[in-house]
Amino acid sequence: MQKLFGCILIVFASSAMGWSKGIELKKHLVEVENMRKMFLMLRSEIAYIKSPLPEAFRHIGKRMGGIFRDWLLNLSEQMIKKKGVNFLELWSESIEQYWRRSYLTNEDIEKLKSVGENMGYLDEKMQIGTIDLYVKQLELEIQCLQKEFVVEKRLYHCLGIMGGIFLAVILI
Repeated sequence: MQKLFGCILIVFASSAMGWSKGIELKKHLVEVENMRKMFLMLRSEIAYIKSPLPEAFRHIGKRMGGIFRDWLLNLSEQMIKKKGVNFLELWSESIEQYWRRSYLTNEDIEKLKSVGENMGYLDEKMQIGTIDLYVKQLELEIQCLQKEFVVEKRLYHCLGIMGGIFLAVILI
């Protein structure tokens, strides 16, 4: 009886791990989609409202929620407080501070950091060009993630269940 109960717990726990990984994939996709949305908003702030970066980050931060809100409001505040400090340093530090504990991959974080290399010191047209390029990259990544999401989610669910059953059979 105890072995049966233990086997059921093993199958349940490994299944939960598979479901958890599927949820992480979905959260990653949502964060990348929100990143695209945020950069489109930033593009509009720069192109049409002609806001300087600190003000643009503050406006967008107030409109977005979660980690985006905290990140953008903090970045805006740091840019205002630390005038004369290199924008790239502030950008990279804020990304490390806020995005390392997110669902973005290391590759996503490095791409995000590279956007800051071309934003802080260029004129309006170059900033918009940089943002447009990054938005296109995000759109391609979103398309890939959406295609992979269904397959990988099912794979993780099946692996979780099958791995639990395999362990249970070995233990019996």
